[in-house]
Amino acid sequence: METAATAGKGPSTEQLVAEAYDELRQRARAMSRGAPPTLAGTAGLHTALEQILRRRTTFRDARHFTAYCLFLIRRLWISRWRATARRRGREAASLLPVLTLLHGEALTGSREDSMAVLELLARLRADPDISRRRRIARAVECHLVAGFTQQETADLLGESKGMVQQRLAFFLAWARLAVAPDLALVERAAAAASVDPRLGRSQAIADSARRYYLHGESRPAIAEALGSTPARVEQDLRLFAAWVAARQAKGRSEGDGEE
Repeated sequence: METAATAGKGPSTEQLVAEAYDELRQRARAMSRGAPPTLAGTAGLHTALEQILRRRTTFRDARHFTAYCLFLIRRLWISRWRATARRRGREAASLLPVLTLLHGEALTGSREDSMAVLELLARLRADPDISRRRRIARAVECHLVAGFTQQETADLLGESKGMVQQRLAFFLAWARLAVAPDLALVERAAAAASVDPRLGRSQAIADSARRYYLHGESRPAIAEALGSTPARVEQDLRLFAAWVAARQAKGRSEGDGEE
């Protein structure tokens, strides 16, 4: 009897699991910072492999299989996060990861950052005026949220790298317009940070935050404008994000979070 492999349909799923398992285990462990504990590392990998074997999904080759498996692991995390997430009001802290994403930077795997970006992707998927919006959202989820390379994203979607780049560029342009009404929250946070005596170098921190989050300037450009260094700008941005998160948490505990 002719097998799927000999019939020209590519290797069997079992063959692909055996071939890619060691690489998948290493990559699953490396990407598991911030993952739900029950789905971190090999636990998430085995759950994903179980689903793949049960569904009998067809793969073109090992590269396609690896990209799909890693994507499925991230989707399992997202489902778990969504099941346990509490509804939150719009706050400056939830906008910072979105604004970081608009620089084209992949996010790290924390629940809060990923959920903020996924809320924006949900708005994109619901926009009837955008054609191919589901493909655009999936490209963003793979490359900028899950951290796959553009080529891995192309392999997973069955598209060219150039098409993936076009989808990402469209999303970034769309997202800048989508978040524009909320930028006043970040401006107010920067203004408050600039006069907070507890922050050393408060004015420089606020200036870096305004230039990066509100004006979309790069770290080297900010450093040149402020007579600083990219490393110092990076430190100031991290301090600003931590200050905003602490301020937000305090507001929640006092029952009077930001409007």
